[in-house]
Amino acid sequence: MADLLQTDRNAGTRLRSMKIGVQGGFYPAPEGMPKDGITEWQIRRLAALGCTVHQIGFGHLPDDRGRLLEIKALADSLGMELELTAPGAFGVSGPHADAEARSRFVNAIGAASLLGMPVVRTGYGRLNVKTSRFNRSLGVREHLDSLVPALREAGKIAADAGLDLAVENHCDFTGREMAYLFDRMDLPNVGAALDTANGFTVFCDPRDDMEAMAPYTFTTHMKDMVIVDMPVRGYIPMTAQGCALGEGHVDLSLAVDLLEKHSPRAEGLHLLIEPGWMAWDPDRDRLEQEYDYFERGIRYMKNLLEEKIRNAEENHDEA
Repeated sequence: MADLLQTDRNAGTRLRSMKIGVQGGFYPAPEGMPKDGITEWQIRRLAALGCTVHQIGFGHLPDDRGRLLEIKALADSLGMELELTAPGAFGVSGPHADAEARSRFVNAIGAASLLGMPVVRTGYGRLNVKTSRFNRSLGVREHLDSLVPALREAGKIAADAGLDLAVENHCDFTGREMAYLFDRMDLPNVGAALDTANGFTVFCDPRDDMEAMAPYTFTTHMKDMVIVDMPVRGYIPMTAQGCALGEGHVDLSLAVDLLEKHSPRAEGLHLLIEPGWMAWDPDRDRLEQEYDYFERGIRYMKNLLEEKIRNAEENHDEA
Protein backbone atom coordinates (compact mmCIF):
# COMPACT_ATOMS: atom_id res chain seq x y z
CA MET A 1 0.00 0.00 0.00
CA ALA A 2 2.81 2.41 0.87
CA ASP A 3 4.37 1.75 -2.54
CA LEU A 4 1.06 2.56 -4.27
CA LEU A 5 0.71 5.83 -2.33
CA GLN A 6 4.23 6.84 -3.29
CA THR A 7 3.60 5.92 -6.94
CA ASP A 8 0.47 8.10 -7.11
CA ARG A 9 2.23 11.00 -5.38
CA ASN A 10 5.19 10.73 -7.77
CA ALA A 11 2.84 10.51 -10.76
CA GLY A 12 1.24 13.81 -9.83
CA THR A 13 4.65 15.42 -9.36
CA ARG A 14 5.88 14.21 -12.74
CA LEU A 15 2.72 15.32 -14.52
CA ARG A 16 2.84 18.78 -12.93
CA SER A 17 6.44 19.23 -14.02
CA MET A 18 5.78 18.51 -17.72
CA LYS A 19 6.13 21.53 -19.99
CA ILE A 20 3.79 22.38 -22.87
CA GLY A 21 4.99 24.25 -25.93
CA VAL A 22 5.08 24.24 -29.72
CA GLN A 23 7.38 23.43 -32.62
CA GLY A 24 8.39 26.95 -33.60
CA GLY A 25 9.13 26.06 -37.20
CA PHE A 26 5.39 25.73 -37.78
CA TYR A 27 4.18 28.65 -35.66
CA PRO A 28 3.55 31.53 -38.09
CA ALA A 29 5.21 34.88 -37.51
CA PRO A 30 3.83 38.16 -38.86
CA GLU A 31 4.59 38.77 -42.52
CA GLY A 32 7.83 40.63 -43.06
CA MET A 33 9.29 39.96 -39.61
CA PRO A 34 13.09 39.54 -39.79
CA LYS A 35 14.12 35.94 -39.16
CA ASP A 36 16.36 36.83 -36.23
CA GLY A 37 13.40 38.40 -34.45
CA ILE A 38 10.96 35.50 -34.85
CA THR A 39 12.10 33.44 -31.87
CA GLU A 40 11.76 36.31 -29.39
CA TRP A 41 8.34 37.21 -30.78
CA GLN A 42 7.22 33.56 -30.52
CA ILE A 43 8.52 33.24 -26.95
CA ARG A 44 6.54 36.29 -25.80
CA ARG A 45 3.37 35.29 -27.61
CA LEU A 46 3.45 31.65 -26.50
CA ALA A 47 4.31 32.52 -22.90
CA ALA A 48 1.14 34.64 -22.89
CA LEU A 49 -0.77 31.50 -23.94
CA GLY A 50 0.66 29.58 -21.00
CA CYS A 51 3.51 27.69 -22.67
CA THR A 52 6.59 26.85 -20.63
CA VAL A 53 8.82 25.41 -23.37
CA HIS A 54 9.55 26.44 -26.95
CA GLN A 55 11.29 24.59 -29.76
CA ILE A 56 13.20 27.13 -31.84
CA GLY A 57 12.45 26.72 -35.53
CA PHE A 58 14.99 26.07 -38.30
CA GLY A 59 16.56 29.30 -39.51
CA HIS A 60 15.20 31.28 -36.56
CA LEU A 61 18.36 31.09 -34.47
CA PRO A 62 20.78 34.04 -34.77
CA ASP A 63 24.50 33.34 -35.16
CA ASP A 64 25.57 36.17 -32.86
CA ARG A 65 26.46 35.14 -29.30
CA GLY A 66 25.08 38.37 -27.87
CA ARG A 67 21.70 37.79 -29.54
CA LEU A 68 21.63 34.22 -28.25
CA LEU A 69 22.19 35.46 -24.71
CA GLU A 70 19.37 37.99 -25.19
CA ILE A 71 17.04 35.14 -26.20
CA LYS A 72 18.10 33.13 -23.15
CA ALA A 73 17.50 36.10 -20.84
CA LEU A 74 14.03 36.65 -22.33
CA ALA A 75 13.11 32.97 -22.03
CA ASP A 76 14.40 32.82 -18.44
CA SER A 77 12.42 35.95 -17.50
CA LEU A 78 9.20 34.34 -18.79
CA GLY A 79 9.84 30.90 -17.30
CA MET A 80 10.27 29.37 -20.74
CA GLU A 81 12.65 26.48 -21.37
CA LEU A 82 14.12 26.16 -24.86
CA GLU A 83 14.85 23.30 -27.24
CA LEU A 84 16.19 23.09 -30.77
CA THR A 85 17.11 20.60 -33.46
CA ALA A 86 20.80 19.81 -34.01
CA PRO A 87 20.99 18.80 -37.68
CA GLY A 88 23.80 16.68 -39.05
CA ALA A 89 24.13 14.21 -36.17
CA PHE A 90 24.27 11.23 -38.51
CA GLY A 91 27.06 12.81 -40.54
CA VAL A 92 29.56 13.40 -37.73
CA SER A 93 31.38 10.09 -38.38
CA GLY A 94 30.92 6.58 -39.72
CA PRO A 95 29.84 5.55 -43.24
CA HIS A 96 27.73 8.71 -43.71
CA ALA A 97 30.44 11.11 -42.48
CA ASP A 98 30.27 14.61 -43.91
CA ALA A 99 32.40 17.56 -42.77
CA GLU A 100 29.62 20.09 -43.37
CA ALA A 101 27.11 17.99 -41.43
CA ARG A 102 29.52 17.66 -38.51
CA SER A 103 30.06 21.42 -38.48
CA ARG A 104 26.29 22.07 -38.41
CA PHE A 105 25.86 19.65 -35.55
CA VAL A 106 28.74 21.01 -33.48
CA ASN A 107 27.54 24.59 -33.99
CA ALA A 108 24.00 23.67 -32.92
CA ILE A 109 25.31 21.93 -29.80
CA GLY A 110 27.31 25.04 -28.93
CA ALA A 111 24.23 27.24 -29.28
CA ALA A 112 22.12 24.81 -27.23
CA SER A 113 24.71 24.80 -24.46
CA LEU A 114 24.83 28.60 -24.42
CA LEU A 115 21.03 28.74 -24.22
CA GLY A 116 20.99 26.37 -21.25
CA MET A 117 18.94 23.66 -22.93
CA PRO A 118 18.56 20.30 -21.17
CA VAL A 119 18.06 18.41 -24.44
CA VAL A 120 18.54 18.81 -28.17
CA ARG A 121 16.75 16.76 -30.77
CA THR A 122 17.89 15.34 -34.08
CA GLY A 123 16.62 12.94 -36.70
CA TYR A 124 17.94 10.63 -39.37
CA GLY A 125 15.10 10.27 -41.86
CA ARG A 126 14.78 13.07 -44.40
CA LEU A 127 11.28 12.21 -45.62
CA ASN A 128 12.39 9.92 -48.43
CA VAL A 129 12.78 6.20 -49.10
CA LYS A 130 16.59 6.27 -49.05
CA THR A 131 16.75 7.35 -45.41
CA SER A 132 14.06 4.94 -44.26
CA ARG A 133 13.46 1.29 -43.52
CA PHE A 134 12.21 0.92 -47.11
CA ASN A 135 15.65 1.41 -48.69
CA ARG A 136 15.89 -1.82 -50.68
CA SER A 137 19.69 -1.70 -50.91
CA LEU A 138 19.98 -2.36 -47.15
CA GLY A 139 18.30 -4.70 -44.73
CA VAL A 140 16.63 -2.86 -41.86
CA ARG A 141 19.04 -4.24 -39.23
CA GLU A 142 22.05 -3.47 -41.45
CA HIS A 143 20.72 0.05 -42.03
CA LEU A 144 20.30 0.64 -38.29
CA ASP A 145 23.73 -0.77 -37.49
CA SER A 146 25.30 1.62 -40.01
CA LEU A 147 23.97 4.56 -37.97
CA VAL A 148 25.53 3.49 -34.67
CA PRO A 149 29.04 5.00 -35.09
CA ALA A 150 27.72 8.46 -35.96
CA LEU A 151 25.07 8.47 -33.24
CA ARG A 152 27.60 7.33 -30.65
CA GLU A 153 29.99 10.11 -31.68
CA ALA A 154 27.17 12.69 -31.73
CA GLY A 155 26.12 11.55 -28.27
CA LYS A 156 29.65 12.07 -26.94
CA ILE A 157 29.78 15.58 -28.44
CA ALA A 158 26.48 16.38 -26.75
CA ALA A 159 27.61 14.83 -23.46
CA ASP A 160 30.75 16.97 -23.44
CA ALA A 161 28.45 20.00 -23.65
CA GLY A 162 26.27 18.67 -20.81
CA LEU A 163 23.32 17.89 -23.09
CA ASP A 164 20.98 15.00 -23.70
CA LEU A 165 20.54 14.06 -27.37
CA ALA A 166 17.10 12.82 -28.47
CA VAL A 167 16.55 11.13 -31.84
CA GLU A 168 13.12 11.47 -33.44
CA ASN A 169 11.30 8.67 -35.22
CA HIS A 170 11.35 10.89 -38.29
CA CYS A 171 9.43 8.95 -40.95
CA ASP A 172 12.26 6.43 -41.10
CA PHE A 173 11.91 3.45 -38.73
CA THR A 174 9.30 1.94 -36.44
CA GLY A 175 9.48 2.55 -32.70
CA ARG A 176 10.76 -0.97 -32.04
CA GLU A 177 13.48 -0.50 -34.63
CA MET A 178 14.42 2.79 -32.98
CA ALA A 179 14.55 0.98 -29.63
CA TYR A 180 17.04 -1.47 -31.15
CA LEU A 181 19.20 1.51 -32.15
CA PHE A 182 19.07 3.02 -28.65
CA ASP A 183 19.99 -0.35 -27.13
CA ARG A 184 23.16 -0.32 -29.23
CA MET A 185 24.27 2.91 -27.54
CA ASP A 186 26.43 2.85 -24.43
CA LEU A 187 25.61 6.47 -23.58
CA PRO A 188 22.95 7.41 -21.00
CA ASN A 189 22.45 10.81 -22.65
CA VAL A 190 21.22 9.37 -25.98
CA GLY A 191 17.50 8.67 -26.17
CA ALA A 192 14.32 9.32 -28.12
CA ALA A 193 12.33 12.30 -29.30
CA LEU A 194 8.97 10.55 -29.55
CA ASP A 195 6.72 11.82 -32.32
CA THR A 196 3.32 10.42 -31.44
CA ALA A 197 1.99 10.21 -35.02
CA ASN A 198 4.97 9.56 -37.30
CA GLY A 199 4.39 5.83 -37.02
CA PHE A 200 1.69 6.21 -39.68
CA THR A 201 4.36 7.22 -42.20
CA VAL A 202 6.06 3.81 -41.90
CA PHE A 203 2.75 1.93 -41.72
CA CYS A 204 3.06 1.34 -37.97
CA ASP A 205 0.42 1.76 -35.28
CA PRO A 206 1.48 4.86 -33.28
CA ARG A 207 0.54 3.03 -30.09
CA ASP A 208 3.25 0.48 -30.83
CA ASP A 209 5.78 3.31 -31.27
CA MET A 210 4.74 4.88 -27.96
CA GLU A 211 5.09 1.61 -26.06
CA ALA A 212 8.48 0.85 -27.61
CA MET A 213 9.98 4.34 -27.27
CA ALA A 214 8.56 5.63 -23.96
CA PRO A 215 11.37 4.04 -21.89
CA TYR A 216 13.92 5.99 -23.96
CA THR A 217 12.06 9.29 -24.40
CA PHE A 218 13.75 12.58 -23.51
CA THR A 219 11.39 14.90 -25.44
CA THR A 220 8.39 14.72 -27.76
CA HIS A 221 6.30 16.01 -30.61
CA MET A 222 2.64 15.73 -29.61
CA LYS A 223 0.98 15.21 -32.95
CA ASP A 224 -2.38 13.77 -33.97
CA MET A 225 -3.42 12.40 -37.34
CA VAL A 226 -6.66 10.97 -38.67
CA ILE A 227 -7.05 8.14 -41.17
CA VAL A 228 -9.18 9.25 -44.11
CA ASP A 229 -10.34 7.72 -47.37
CA MET A 230 -7.98 8.42 -50.26
CA PRO A 231 -9.91 10.48 -52.82
CA VAL A 232 -7.57 9.58 -55.72
CA ARG A 233 -8.11 6.22 -57.44
CA GLY A 234 -5.08 4.01 -57.90
CA TYR A 235 -3.51 4.82 -54.51
CA ILE A 236 -3.76 2.96 -51.21
CA PRO A 237 -7.43 3.48 -50.25
CA MET A 238 -6.72 5.07 -46.86
CA THR A 239 -4.12 7.63 -45.78
CA ALA A 240 -3.15 9.65 -42.69
CA GLN A 241 -3.82 13.39 -42.51
CA GLY A 242 -3.00 15.97 -39.86
CA CYS A 243 -5.76 17.13 -37.52
CA ALA A 244 -6.34 19.00 -34.26
CA LEU A 245 -5.13 17.24 -31.12
CA GLY A 246 -7.74 14.80 -29.87
CA GLU A 247 -9.61 14.53 -33.17
CA GLY A 248 -7.60 11.77 -34.81
CA HIS A 249 -6.50 8.18 -34.34
CA VAL A 250 -3.55 8.86 -32.03
CA ASP A 251 -4.21 8.09 -28.36
CA LEU A 252 -2.50 11.10 -26.81
CA SER A 253 -3.89 10.25 -23.38
CA LEU A 254 -2.11 6.90 -23.56
CA ALA A 255 1.06 8.64 -24.72
CA VAL A 256 1.11 10.83 -21.60
CA ASP A 257 0.40 7.82 -19.36
CA LEU A 258 3.26 5.82 -20.88
CA LEU A 259 5.66 8.76 -20.72
CA GLU A 260 4.80 9.55 -17.11
CA LYS A 261 5.41 5.93 -16.12
CA HIS A 262 8.37 5.00 -18.28
CA SER A 263 10.29 8.02 -19.59
CA PRO A 264 13.68 8.42 -17.87
CA ARG A 265 13.17 12.19 -18.22
CA ALA A 266 9.48 12.34 -17.26
CA GLU A 267 10.30 15.10 -14.77
CA GLY A 268 10.12 18.31 -16.81
CA LEU A 269 9.38 16.44 -20.06
CA HIS A 270 8.76 18.67 -23.08
CA LEU A 271 5.34 18.15 -24.70
CA LEU A 272 5.78 20.06 -27.97
CA ILE A 273 2.75 20.47 -30.21
CA GLU A 274 3.33 19.94 -33.93
CA PRO A 275 0.86 19.83 -36.84
CA GLY A 276 1.23 16.92 -39.21
CA TRP A 277 0.44 17.45 -42.88
CA MET A 278 -2.70 19.47 -42.21
CA ALA A 279 -5.45 19.97 -44.78
CA TRP A 280 -6.41 23.59 -44.18
CA ASP A 281 -9.88 24.82 -45.13
CA PRO A 282 -9.50 26.80 -48.41
CA ASP A 283 -12.52 28.94 -47.50
CA ARG A 284 -10.93 30.24 -44.27
CA ASP A 285 -7.90 32.45 -43.71
CA ARG A 286 -4.84 30.16 -43.48
CA LEU A 287 -3.08 32.21 -40.82
CA GLU A 288 -6.19 32.28 -38.65
CA GLN A 289 -6.47 28.49 -38.90
CA GLU A 290 -2.83 27.97 -37.94
CA TYR A 291 -3.11 30.16 -34.85
CA ASP A 292 -6.36 28.43 -33.93
CA TYR A 293 -4.73 25.00 -34.29
CA PHE A 294 -1.99 25.84 -31.81
CA GLU A 295 -4.22 27.62 -29.31
CA ARG A 296 -6.64 24.69 -29.28
CA GLY A 297 -3.71 22.28 -28.96
CA ILE A 298 -2.29 24.16 -25.98
CA ARG A 299 -5.70 24.09 -24.26
CA TYR A 300 -6.08 20.39 -25.08
CA MET A 301 -2.71 19.49 -23.56
CA LYS A 302 -3.34 21.64 -20.47
CA ASN A 303 -6.73 20.01 -19.90
CA LEU A 304 -5.29 16.53 -20.46
CA LEU A 305 -2.54 17.08 -17.89
CA GLU A 306 -4.95 18.66 -15.39
CA GLU A 307 -7.30 15.68 -15.69
CA LYS A 308 -4.48 13.21 -15.12
CA ILE A 309 -3.17 15.19 -12.14
CA ARG A 310 -6.66 15.17 -10.58
CA ASN A 311 -6.95 11.43 -11.14
CA ALA A 312 -3.55 10.81 -9.55
CA GLU A 313 -4.48 12.91 -6.52
CA GLU A 314 -7.90 11.24 -6.16
CA ASN A 315 -6.29 7.80 -6.32
CA HIS A 316 -3.84 8.92 -3.64
CA ASP A 317 -6.63 10.24 -1.38
CA GLU A 318 -8.76 7.10 -1.80
CA ALA A 319 -5.79 4.86 -1.01
